[in-house]
Amino acid sequence: MPNRLPLSLALVLCAAPALAGPTCAPADSSAQILASATIDDVHPDWRSRKVGYGWSVQVRRDAHDDAGITYHVGDLYDTRGKLAARNVFIVEHQWDCGP
Repeated sequence: MPNRLPLSLALVLCAAPALAGPTCAPADSSAQILASATIDDVHPDWRSRKVGYGWSVQVRRDAHDDAGITYHVGDLYDTRGKLAARNVFIVEHQWDCGP
């Protein structure tokens, strides 16, 4: 009888990327969408735009810069729940994040 442990382990590992962190909403109108973990690196699609209160970011991981600022990295969704951008960076203190 073949060992089924590797197959079950593979299934668990394949499902792991689907696990998501908190969902975040802008704390106020100054919330930024960034291209990297750098406070002044505004995402090219957001240089002249402001994110509205109905937008959200589904967090996948955190990043930090040399100054100790925490950034969340995830996917940005518009007010209708449609994916707007993948792998954006947001400054932790500019957003309200749930569990």
